[in-house]
Amino acid sequence: MIGFKKETTNTLDRRIVDNIRGLSIDMIDEANSGHPGIALGAAPIISTLYANHLMINPIDEKWINRDRFILSSGHGSSMLYSTLYMAGYDISLDDLKSFRKIDSKTPGHPELNVTPGVDCSTGPLGQGIANGVGVAIAEKYLEKYFGEDIINYYTYVLCGEGCLMEGISYEACSLAGRLGLNKLIVLFDSNGVTLDGKLDSSFNENIKERFEAQNWEYILVEDGEDTSSISNAIIKAKASDKPTIIEIKTTIGKYSINEGTNKVHGSPLDKEDIKRVKDKLGLRDIPFSPSADAMEIMKQSIADRCNEYYQEWDKKYKALPKKQKMDLDEIINNKSSIILKDLVYELPEDKIEATRVSSGKVLNSISNIYPFIIGGSADVSSSTHARIKSTGDFSNKTPLGRNINFGIREHAMASIGNGIALAGLTPFVSTFFTFSDYSKPSIRMSAMMDLPIIYVFTHDSVTVGEDGPTHEAVEQLTMLRSTPNIDVYRPADFNEVIGAYQSIFETRKPSCLVLSRNKVEILESTNINESKKGAYIIEKERKNIDAIIIATGEEVTLAKEVYNELNSKGYGIRLVSMPSMELFDRQDEEYKNEILPKDKKVFVIEAGSSMPWYKYTDKECMFTIDQFGYSGSRKDILEKLGLTTENITKSIEKLLN
Repeated sequence: MIGFKKETTNTLDRRIVDNIRGLSIDMIDEANSGHPGIALGAAPIISTLYANHLMINPIDEKWINRDRFILSSGHGSSMLYSTLYMAGYDISLDDLKSFRKIDSKTPGHPELNVTPGVDCSTGPLGQGIANGVGVAIAEKYLEKYFGEDIINYYTYVLCGEGCLMEGISYEACSLAGRLGLNKLIVLFDSNGVTLDGKLDSSFNENIKERFEAQNWEYILVEDGEDTSSISNAIIKAKASDKPTIIEIKTTIGKYSINEGTNKVHGSPLDKEDIKRVKDKLGLRDIPFSPSADAMEIMKQSIADRCNEYYQEWDKKYKALPKKQKMDLDEIINNKSSIILKDLVYELPEDKIEATRVSSGKVLNSISNIYPFIIGGSADVSSSTHARIKSTGDFSNKTPLGRNINFGIREHAMASIGNGIALAGLTPFVSTFFTFSDYSKPSIRMSAMMDLPIIYVFTHDSVTVGEDGPTHEAVEQLTMLRSTPNIDVYRPADFNEVIGAYQSIFETRKPSCLVLSRNKVEILESTNINESKKGAYIIEKERKNIDAIIIATGEEVTLAKEVYNELNSKGYGIRLVSMPSMELFDRQDEEYKNEILPKDKKVFVIEAGSSMPWYKYTDKECMFTIDQFGYSGSRKDILEKLGLTTENITKSIEKLLN
């Protein structure tokens, strides 16, 4: 609790709580947009956490050993920004007045690297819970790696019923309980109301029994206005050997004329209601006029609890041995380029290998020289080869294990990966390519936060064959390529797989590796360094260019056969491998024109949707797939879809003539 006499504690707590409430509804009124219900109802929760518990330093907001707070109920952003302002972060009243306006520090939902003190971008409900699981996993690994004097923090998540209804929360909380993530504490703002009305119209689960069945500690706070009980519940949670959920019974829109109803969830209060609320709270009816005393009390409470601890930590950090300090700095600056050297891998004697197998070899080689890569698959590591052989499985008892058994939880896996990246490690997550659909909302958040996460997707096209169209990717490449700030790699062979991994570690961007199940020829003309440019010539024209063929992934081998056929018929053909559209599009115009001269006819061969290729050529020049696949052998499927050397050669020859 705040360091004041017991009889004054609740009064002082209340001043902080009510000023957060007042600022929040002022922000929403100024923007004429926002969610006052959570701000009025859950303010006692967030103020208790920040004033009495979080180990933070508003001056050094990115301090690696700070406690993390994730607002999974991202629509409560006005409440979070008001709290951060009261806590002394670099947020001004003018920033609060700019709530939800273009280029402000206070966007509609929390955004990483926009608002000081925000640890995670949240918006879609449930994401924050899964992100918190990832942060807690990373904390356990780093605590064991560096020692608890250097890494030792808690991860707190504030969520509502909406977060718990989203399927991602089931997946993430189930895994958190299995892994025993005891430094993860979820604060559940339990108000019994959703946007459409009373909660019981759509949700009546027993939260206590649900979470206890998932190996969580459950604590109930009956009165969400009782900050002492909230504080004591947090103290109890920190002593548990399990992850903890604290259900706190609150009233949505507390003190509003519409309190306890859905009317106060997502619409600004009218002027009379704002006046009524402020009268009840004893606040001045002047917008953006917080109590200087209350703000000073909150800042002083944080300083009294955290400053000495931070200074002692800083001394220990500066006294670290050189190698350990360099390692920690790499975690702190986890967006810095990493140049992969001394990779050791074995090429097959017959020079034929599926790119998923090549990826597994390279991933393992990287893991031997880089200790901060950790991850796993959605129960398909034996197929995706995304597993580190030199280490065991991660758990609370084996925190240095770098293989996470995510189970069949694709959505949570991706979001947990985001949390791991937020905490400084480099995560890889893996499943079959068509199941990337289950991960898409979290992939989008990876891109928005610009996190160095590696998605390893295998079984990349209709050529997986007998499993049929439900397992055959067609539109997924387009989905990923159309997502801003994601680099998609579809390497042709082992060489391009190496180039992809090197590029991923150099750029430190969210990246998707799309890999074949089928064996492919390791071509003499593919090049590790050239492939990092996104596209390059792998077979030159033997006379003046009549046409250029672009291919990716498994189809590069097919394209080479077409290239040979057309050359034998006297055509001047250039063959270009394009493992990454995104990397190629970032090259300068001179290089792009050198590879793809604008006056030359361009053909494309790729076993996926035609949509991404219109920027390079016309529909008639695309040998792509705009339908679902079939159940059958690889050979029969390709013949049925016209993706054969004979058919493509004839079609190109016809178009050239």
